[in-house]
Amino acid sequence: MSKIAVIATSTGSLDYFDLKNKNLKILRLKILAGDNEYSDFVELTAEKFYGMVRTDKNLVPSSSLPSIGELLEMLEEVEKEGYEEVIITTISSQLSGTYQVGVMGQKQYEGNLIIHVVDSLTSGPAEGYLSLEALRLLEEGKNAKEVVDFLEELKIKNKHYLLVDDLRLFIANGRLSGASGFIGSMLKIKPILEVTLEGKIEPFEKIRTAKKALIKMVEIVLSDLEKMDDFIMIYETSDNLDAIEYIKAAVEAVYPKHKQLQAPITPVIGCHTGTGTIGIAFYDLT
Repeated sequence: MSKIAVIATSTGSLDYFDLKNKNLKILRLKILAGDNEYSDFVELTAEKFYGMVRTDKNLVPSSSLPSIGELLEMLEEVEKEGYEEVIITTISSQLSGTYQVGVMGQKQYEGNLIIHVVDSLTSGPAEGYLSLEALRLLEEGKNAKEVVDFLEELKIKNKHYLLVDDLRLFIANGRLSGASGFIGSMLKIKPILEVTLEGKIEPFEKIRTAKKALIKMVEIVLSDLEKMDDFIMIYETSDNLDAIEYIKAAVEAVYPKHKQLQAPITPVIGCHTGTGTIGIAFYDLT
């Protein structure tokens, strides 16, 4: 049986879970804020980042990709550790060029590793969940092809919504598809956005107040869950824990003790979603 590693990107928020898996490596994106560059989580955590954004209302942070050199160096280290194959899981190719970096690494690496690259078609902890499932399957003795096939099937069983308090950074960084209908009234609405199955972030519904938006988010989520016999919920937030707890309580009331994960939205994603954002994602496990 081949020794197989998983390389995840830091956008998956895996740093915020209590993980101790020697087979997991994390390729880090960067945050550019003012004149400074930070390595995601290592040099700038979610708590510190959102404090910066709340304090400086004129700050427009941006993100940058890991270089192909960084990936090739990581692949060399993985091979030196005795791994024969590696599965790279990335944020959606429609939201970042990280997947393309993975594909370039697959083509340019000159060692003996067999490299598989999986486009999660999503982001945040929902992306990270695919990496966790890859690790679980490897521990069960599955080979790399079986793991990749499973991830390719699982990733299209995902629903992912974002409730954004302020679209300022989304629009400033050009990460919102079809935003023209929102820009003129961005200060007056609390939009619900959807990460589509194509991996894009698009407007889903316009709501006038934060309270009504939360109520609507619960309605949308519970309606989707009615169609599923088994699922896992994934809760994420920048710094809006009260809103997350409200939605969790509503889901728990209908589905007591449901499977769930929760993590902060890591700064690389927060460059676009800003403060006050919550995200709800779920995978159909039936």
